[in-house]
Amino acid sequence: MKITLKNLNKLNIKPKAWDRIFLFWDLWAWKTTFSKYILNKVLWVKQEVTSPTYTYYNKYKINNLDIYHFDLYRLKNYQEFFNIAGEDIFDEQENIILVEWPEIIEKYYKPTIKINISKTWKDNQREVEVLKN
Repeated sequence: MKITLKNLNKLNIKPKAWDRIFLFWDLWAWKTTFSKYILNKVLWVKQEVTSPTYTYYNKYKINNLDIYHFDLYRLKNYQEFFNIAGEDIFDEQENIILVEWPEIIEKYYKPTIKINISKTWKDNQREVEVLKN
């Protein structure tokens, strides 16, 4: 499906507790914009959503549910993921987890929702594929 920033609402995803959303994309493929859309418009996070590039993850709370937004781009190996308490967060069943750059952990954890985003020849358009397990 091809989408633009104006029609992101065409994505049909409804995350629930224990969901692991893995985002795969090209560089410069709306990473921050897309993550903010999912957190604000799909999961209804009301606080300001910021990129976790330098903190590795941000935590948000909706009712009694914790939502974690990971950016693993800067991690070099799985041990670094372990060192930031990633395993503890992933093992908690009451969490929803959104992961940017999940390649370093996909051998250990499988997504319940996998989203592939790639650039198209149009600057304001991306190709999006949503796969649900």
